[in-house]
Amino acid sequence: MLLSKCARDCTLSSVSRRDFLRGAGTMGVAAGAMAALGGAGVAVAAEEGAAAESAYGLACETGWVPVKKAACPGPRGPVGFEDREIAADEIAATEDCDIVVVGAGIAGLMAALKGAEEGANVICVEKMTKGRGCFECFGAVGAKCQEGIEINKVHLLDEMYRAAYWRVRPEPIRTYVDRSGEATDFWQAMLDKGANGFVISKVEQAPSTNGMPAMTQLIDTELGFYDSPCLPPDAGVRSGYSGIYVCLEMQEVAKQYDNLQLRFSTPAVQLVREGERVAGIIVKNADGTYGQINAAKGVILATGGYDANPELMEAWTRPEDYATSSWWNPGWGTTGDGHLMGIKVGAQMDPCPQPVMNFRWGNPDSFFDARTWNAIYFGLMINPEGKRFVREDLPFQSVSNAQNAQPGYGAGCFQVFDENMMEGMGDDATIQEFKDKGWLFEGATPQELGAACGIDGDNLAATIERYNGFFAGGVDEDFNRDLATTMPFTGTRFFALTTNSCVLATGGGLTINGDCQVLDIDDKVIGGLYAVGNASGNFFAGNYPRHIPGTSIGRAITFGYVAAEHAMKGE
Repeated sequence: MLLSKCARDCTLSSVSRRDFLRGAGTMGVAAGAMAALGGAGVAVAAEEGAAAESAYGLACETGWVPVKKAACPGPRGPVGFEDREIAADEIAATEDCDIVVVGAGIAGLMAALKGAEEGANVICVEKMTKGRGCFECFGAVGAKCQEGIEINKVHLLDEMYRAAYWRVRPEPIRTYVDRSGEATDFWQAMLDKGANGFVISKVEQAPSTNGMPAMTQLIDTELGFYDSPCLPPDAGVRSGYSGIYVCLEMQEVAKQYDNLQLRFSTPAVQLVREGERVAGIIVKNADGTYGQINAAKGVILATGGYDANPELMEAWTRPEDYATSSWWNPGWGTTGDGHLMGIKVGAQMDPCPQPVMNFRWGNPDSFFDARTWNAIYFGLMINPEGKRFVREDLPFQSVSNAQNAQPGYGAGCFQVFDENMMEGMGDDATIQEFKDKGWLFEGATPQELGAACGIDGDNLAATIERYNGFFAGGVDEDFNRDLATTMPFTGTRFFALTTNSCVLATGGGLTINGDCQVLDIDDKVIGGLYAVGNASGNFFAGNYPRHIPGTSIGRAITFGYVAAEHAMKGE
């Protein structure tokens, strides 16, 4: 979004650029973020005097700008970005290459391999010790492994724009839809160079019956690695495991290229901008010295989101999306380095509040494992008043949002079920395990269960009775849940399993065009600068659309591929 002159003036008067980059926690920073990220400026005519100044101050200093504030309980990863002037005499060494990739997750590894395959001299730097790579499945259109699968591009484009409420420009989404198949084929070709036989294959999906997506019951784009014999047996049921092994394989493939270097424990701390172009990066070496890497063709930011940076979460996202959540991502390198480095050199960014990938199935530690799947699927979502508040068969994200909208950001809600709904966790040992953790409660009646877990038992009994009554007519009159895919309460043991949202990633980032080039606040391309994966923006708005399979990792794969190609070949 363009910054109006008024908004620029407000930014300068209320908070300095250095304050904004340093922080994202105070009310002054919130006011600056509102203007710097596209919030409406407030014109104050001189003749309006003190009253107008007071009204403006109240508008900007409230905790609701740009979003209501709440403490973020999430992890705090190591921030690489440094908001200071690094003097020339601090640079111990300078080197040259064609492409610098910042970040060795899935998007960065794709960019590095594509650049190397195109003949570029590539240096990929990663601040963590082993890189990152937690993901499960991804989306693509038109890959070789999808031959014979009908995917309607028009419906997919419409659903993606619709999911963002059209608050995005069409080019990045169009790039994903048009080029994800090509990128997937390249990925498979790279994996074929590895020693372990990773195979990309279709992930079977059932048609949706909940109205999401809206244009069709099935968007058959989901792919994964479940047919790869090299994966450990539990990789298919532990969210994200497969991605770790795939990225390790890509690192091994990268070693086959003489023109590609992977450097770990090497954070990028700043971009180097020369005139209208980003010409390289400054890195901090393991010995504490700094180095400059010049990139003749381009710098590709693949640093991920900022879910491991509590200050940025508080500044740029809704508090309900994190306040009572657990975190899933075990790689805490996602601290917003690419976002901050980009803003420092004048990049435009998605407006706030930015989307968070927050799913249901969370427990106080992370995600519930596969033993709970049936119970959660068949059960009811119940708030402390003992009442339902959502259609339980909606996509993960939607159920999570509904819980977070409950009082106290959804604290004290439970998934309620009986013994006939809990195949997989119904044995005494598993029940006791969850009880010992303080996550599972039991009662012989709804009233007894309510007393055990702290919800209104009488209301719970009425809720269950009403819900069971819907099965006679086949219509859930409260939330329109598809009753053909679930069951009523028929047991004599009632259980309540704690539930909270689980944060996987953030989805907002630097504004890009269809070639993944970063735009400045005047919508002009910043030469030599690209953003991919969760460091890039202009793709999601408001929410992560879980009902459209694999768009997060799908864009990471596609944009890493596209950015490297464009950096080498240009227009």
